[in-house]
Amino acid sequence: MYCINGMDPVFDTLLTEKDRYCFNLFYRIREGAGAYIAMDGSTCILAQSNLHTPVWIWLKNSPDEKSCAEISSILRERFSVCDRISVNAYGPYTEALLRSFADSEHAEYRINKRLNVYACSSVRPVQKRGRLLPAAPCHQEEIARLITIMMRDADLQEPDREEARQYTEEKSVSGSLFLWENEEGKIVSMTDITHRTARYARLNAVVTAREHRGHRYAEMLVSSVTQQLLRDGLAPMLYADAGYPPSNAVYRKIGYVKQGEIMEQEIFRKG
Repeated sequence: MYCINGMDPVFDTLLTEKDRYCFNLFYRIREGAGAYIAMDGSTCILAQSNLHTPVWIWLKNSPDEKSCAEISSILRERFSVCDRISVNAYGPYTEALLRSFADSEHAEYRINKRLNVYACSSVRPVQKRGRLLPAAPCHQEEIARLITIMMRDADLQEPDREEARQYTEEKSVSGSLFLWENEEGKIVSMTDITHRTARYARLNAVVTAREHRGHRYAEMLVSSVTQQLLRDGLAPMLYADAGYPPSNAVYRKIGYVKQGEIMEQEIFRKG
């Protein structure tokens, strides 16, 4: 394995079209000044924004003994600095490797989540009630409320008042956050175009206020944003929790097609 810089064309030449969707985070990682990116020339790419973010590992096939040793060596270096490493990869190619690595480090291994990867080339008609709104400073209170709901839904720590303020101030003028206003004039759903390249646009943070769920507002929102991205010549994609069938059903209904799966795995010190 040897290090490469973010401008290396390997991401476009080595990865298949489906790989580019499944490992779309590579395009975000490669933009970071402190990113670590390594490859073996033909079968493996490993990338991480910094020591505190997930390691993404692409493998062309199940790794051989040499590849396992090289990947383990890189992970060991990172594990010596942090007591916890998150690894996002194709599960069948990495689970045995990571379990073995955890055992060698007297650490624990677990699967946190399985993600379905979706992309959309055309949107199916969706009946809409209400309208799409780009987020603006006047929406900061609604944005803060929706991001708090999203964190609760994901069993994550809720942002404190200052974190929520910073997030809402930034996102309300970012041009990437979109809201759905229902027929009663209430902001009920939110999504963020969290990253764009010249070719792809990745959606994230899809959430609907709990009291307004069941009315298909997220479907209307994501459909409208997806149509706008397609008109701009971009390929919309997103990751969806495989363990939550309702959201997967919504994306498929809109026209998103599954491209593959990513497994969120974690290695951490015992105790």
